[in-house]
Amino acid sequence: MKVIRSADNPLVRRLLGLRDSARERREEGRTVIEGTHLLEAFLDNTGQRPDVVVVSDSSAEEGEVSALRSRLDAKTIVSLDDGLFAKISPVAGRNGLLAVIPMPSMPVAAVIAAGGFQLWLDGVQDPGNVGSLIRTAAASGAGAVVLGPGCADPWSPKCLRGGMGGQFATRVAISDDLASAVRSAKGRVLVAGMDATTSVFSTDLTGDVVVVLGSEADGVQAAVAAAASASVGIPMPGNVESLNVGAAGAVICFERLRQILARG
Repeated sequence: MKVIRSADNPLVRRLLGLRDSARERREEGRTVIEGTHLLEAFLDNTGQRPDVVVVSDSSAEEGEVSALRSRLDAKTIVSLDDGLFAKISPVAGRNGLLAVIPMPSMPVAAVIAAGGFQLWLDGVQDPGNVGSLIRTAAASGAGAVVLGPGCADPWSPKCLRGGMGGQFATRVAISDDLASAVRSAKGRVLVAGMDATTSVFSTDLTGDVVVVLGSEADGVQAAVAAAASASVGIPMPGNVESLNVGAAGAVICFERLRQILARG
């Protein structure tokens, strides 16, 4: 196995660029994932293979890393000195692993054509929330997540960690014009908002349905709301102003699943 010990190595510079720059990720069509869990999710769900897998010296023979190595082309695996690895990834030491992978994102038009239940995000800036929402959508069986302008990059390391493999278990698309996409969507488009008078628990969420969630500060932009079919809210009898957007998304996604299960 090739061992890299210099911070000036081109692969090290590439890893840092993909880790830190959304522009570099877009231009290359690649991102960096961290840890054995994300690599396993990528392999299991996409049918693709990473460009290169980087392990730390101390983790190269550890159980989980070793098991994954058997599923990879040995020529794509390299090792980094532990100190150098720690400067690139927080997943150092045991099971320390990085992989450069193609971003399996889809065009918005293809996502719209697929229909089904989808979660769309408008201006959700926090990468932890975006990752959590993608994970929730995937776990509940949603067919896709579409991210509009102002959303955190779903392929950033922090979003990927928050998604825990969700990015590989559902379709992910990025839209430059969410209002236009809403007008093209299949079925009903429901905007989730605090001022809505219709409860999500009394709304049919089966079939072709898009639910749009906005940022906690600004909600959904006016143009998107105007293009939607209706707005829905989550009843909150307790003395709190609102739910975290991640919690709101979980309530809605699993209410849709409850409705499907109730119908048998």
